Amino acid sequence: MARMAGTMDTTTLILANVLLFALCAGVMLLNARSVGGVRGAAWFAGGNLCRGTAMLVLGFGWLHSISTAEVGAIAGVLSMAGLLMLHQSFAALLERRMLFPRLQVVLVAAVTVCLISFLIFPVQPNLPKTVLLIALSTLTVFIAILILRSSEEEGRAFGWFTGFVLIGYALLLLLRSFASASDVWTGGLADAVRSMWLWQLACLIATMVMAFGFMSLSTTKLRVELLWRAQVDDLTGLLNRWALKRTALKEIQHCRRMNSSLAVVMLDLDGLKGVNDTRGHTCGDIVLQAVGGILQETVRARDSVARIGGDEFCVVLPDSSIHEAVHVAERLREEIYDLVIRYRGEIIQTRASLGVASSDISGLQWQNLVEDSDSALYQAKRAGKNRVAVAAPDWPGNYGTSEPRGDRSASESF
Repeated sequence: MARMAGTMDTTTLILANVLLFALCAGVMLLNARSVGGVRGAAWFAGGNLCRGTAMLVLGFGWLHSISTAEVGAIAGVLSMAGLLMLHQSFAALLERRMLFPRLQVVLVAAVTVCLISFLIFPVQPNLPKTVLLIALSTLTVFIAILILRSSEEEGRAFGWFTGFVLIGYALLLLLRSFASASDVWTGGLADAVRSMWLWQLACLIATMVMAFGFMSLSTTKLRVELLWRAQVDDLTGLLNRWALKRTALKEIQHCRRMNSSLAVVMLDLDGLKGVNDTRGHTCGDIVLQAVGGILQETVRARDSVARIGGDEFCVVLPDSSIHEAVHVAERLREEIYDLVIRYRGEIIQTRASLGVASSDISGLQWQNLVEDSDSALYQAKRAGKNRVAVAAPDWPGNYGTSEPRGDRSASESF
């Protein structure tokens, strides 16, 4: 009766594993189909289906349809293939390369050859099981290391939890291989490690954790991607108005703590409407992309550049005095003036008017800085365009126009 109860317990665990594998595969495919863009979902589903099939093959052993050695060989190959697919699924999800892919393929191929040869040339009964468990343990460790190394900050907790649970599962497989190969190790712990029900329970837990980790990491990456898209202007790749405000408010807090200055440069392209009307919006989009690239190349890495309107840009310069900001604004104006764009055999020249506001005058208030820089911008427009104006009383004149310093193309001919 006790043996029958143990068999039933093992049977229940195997059936639970099979159902869980199938459920993970189905849910992941449905999730990828409904959400879209979930990298590695097909590989994850395939890996779980392979491992579920391996469990079904183990079930055939109870029905005496095939020999125990054949059951172990078939289930082992399917399990290794499933782990390879799971490794590929996490690599695709985390946008990383597989760890030692050739080594893993060689390992699986070598163990497969060994299992087949063990069927042809009988060896000690425990040797195939030992070799297989060592291979499964190694493949599981590779998956764990990939997850631990590649999880980004937003999903690090999920990645670490998944990775460490998989390492624990791999250690159990390694202990099981040692217990299988050694007759010296005896006692309650050795019996527990050798028992089928403990392995099935550990497999069940590892599968649930992997499914949890994959779903959590994919959800985190999707959330980060959506947040990034919400902050970026699709055309130029610059920040949008909402993201610029969030960044500026953080920089303002930093400047208050450090007792430093912050400047805002508002920029508007002169004559872009005419370009759109005469040459089409495609040409206008190319101009905007080229100017966005110039702005990013010219300012410092910690400065923030955004497109906040149709042809209007804004640059936030933390830890910059009003004189430094005016110098940057004039350099931006000159760079844009020198920018020559070729579009369908025609040369498109660009001009820009800029307004500068500094916390030295306007204070460390975002709304004041925006309004003052915007007022200075329209002062530059009224003064003749293609110039820099400063939101400061008694500022010694605006910077005027300059001749282009060369024909520097921002794009190929269109």
